[in-house]
Amino acid sequence: MSAAYEALSVIEATDIIEELPAPPKSGVKSLVVASGVRAMSADRDRVFRALYDAHVAFVWRNLRRLGVPDADVEDKVQEVFVVAHRRFSDFVDRGHGPRAWLFQIALRVASDARRHKRRHPIDPDGGIAQDRASIDAPQTAEVARKEAIDLLDRALAVIDIGRRAVLVLHEIEQMTAPEIARTLEIPLNTVYSRLRVARVELEQEVARLTEVGR
Repeated sequence: MSAAYEALSVIEATDIIEELPAPPKSGVKSLVVASGVRAMSADRDRVFRALYDAHVAFVWRNLRRLGVPDADVEDKVQEVFVVAHRRFSDFVDRGHGPRAWLFQIALRVASDARRHKRRHPIDPDGGIAQDRASIDAPQTAEVARKEAIDLLDRALAVIDIGRRAVLVLHEIEQMTAPEIARTLEIPLNTVYSRLRVARVELEQEVARLTEVGR
């Protein structure tokens, strides 16, 4: 896991809490209602904090696999959970947990980031060089691991984000095709089609990059 992840600060719930509705203007009743609202808000924030702690690593690695560079991923993780907090009251678990819901948000955040980067390019190499961390006195196994991750990231970068999402969920998150269909809200046949094409694209790009690197 990157050093950026280790340094990732936990979202303070008070920074993103929505404004509470004004209590009715009625003496004791107003105090009772206000206390109830505060208690409900505190419970909501405790539940959301638990959700954040349980799934921040999941969101982090999938934003990376969806093309968000290391330099931006911390901000995008925060963005995903800000959106999740704002919509938390609307979340309904349909049998496959909060990860599907969080992945949908992460996919939209990553897609928006890609569109922004295309419109406002900064790095001529697309940020790939920036993502490569220098390693001092490395161990052979660690170098090999980092090179494999870098190769995977570069190969994934050429795949359409819709197909990439299916590939990541199946190959990395080990979701079944029906689970992916429910997560992305697409037909099951579309999952199989995207997965088939994405696998071919990934294999071809890995082979090309490997050949170029020789």
